[in-house]
This record gives sequence, structure tokens and C-alpha cells, in this order.
Amino acid sequence: MGSITHSDFLVTLLKNRVHTIGCEVGVHTGATSVVVLKALPKIKKYHAVDPWESYKTYDGTLYRKPGNKLYKNWSQAKQAFIRRTSPYKKTVIHQKTSVDAVKKFKDGSLDWIFIDANHEYEYIKENLLLWTPKVKKGGLVSGHDYGNKWKGIKKAVDEFVPADILNVNPECYVWWYIK
Repeated sequence: MGSITHSDFLVTLLKNRVHTIGCEVGVHTGATSVVVLKALPKIKKYHAVDPWESYKTYDGTLYRKPGNKLYKNWSQAKQAFIRRTSPYKKTVIHQKTSVDAVKKFKDGSLDWIFIDANHEYEYIKENLLLWTPKVKKGGLVSGHDYGNKWKGIKKAVDEFVPADILNVNPECYVWWYIK
């Protein structure tokens, strides 16, 4: 049995649902974004949220420190995102933290959301509280990296989403539910 990536699984979740307006919170270089945009041509607006910069966390430490191999150059990460998604004119970039970006969205304005931003408990909890109202009734609320390796994500999702509606694909660590 072959494994499925979180990006391909998100496409599977979206392809048989209304998915014309969606939002990915935490896009980094756009690896997930380009898979979804390429596979789902009926998307009308793909909102991409990422600050592409280091910032202070709740405990005052610096998140995504300069020099960290994965986040060595924020400018390069943003340019990679733009390069990857430029063929898709439906992409709307919000270079802001998720807390600042969410203010631009009306409640019930999104068909779906995929949260793959800061993996710390406080941020996931905050993203769930702030972004879930932006998804229409019957829309998809989802995210990445649910599991014991990412205890903050698992704890926040388990607290926020009732167990009887929470779904998890343990192969690619995607969690989701229908609002």
C-alpha cells in the first residue's frame, strides 16, 4: 500500500465538495498550495496566509529563529511560494500572522480551511477559535500534523473538535471535520 501526502489527501477531501473559496493558514513555500490549485481548477479564490517572518511566541521566545535550516531565509520562502503559485491567478496572498489575517474575512465566507501554521498548542487553539467561524455551515475545517509527535496540535484539536465528528488520517496526519 502506497502512502499519500497530506496535500494529496486534502485534494481528496475537497474534490467532491464545494471548494470554490478556501484558505490555507501557514503556506511556507507553497508545496501544498500548488498541489491543491493544480488538482482543483474550480477553485475561485485560494487565500494563502503566512507572515514569512520570525515573531515572538506566547512565552516570549522567537519562533522560527533565523539560522534554523528550514526557515533560514524568509524572503526565499516567500519568493518560492510566489514562483510556485504564479500560474494560478486565483491566489490571494495575506502576508500577515493568522490573527491579523482573519480580520479580513467575514464569518461564513469560506468553503474550507486547512491549518498548517505554528504547531504550538496556543497557536492551534487560537487558529481554531478564530478561523472556524469563517467556514460556512457544511464546510471543511482541517489541518495537518495531528499525532503524538505534535502534542500541541493533538491537544488543541481534541479539545476543540467533538470526538464524534473528528476524523484523522494517521497515514498523512491530516485531521478534519465538517462544520
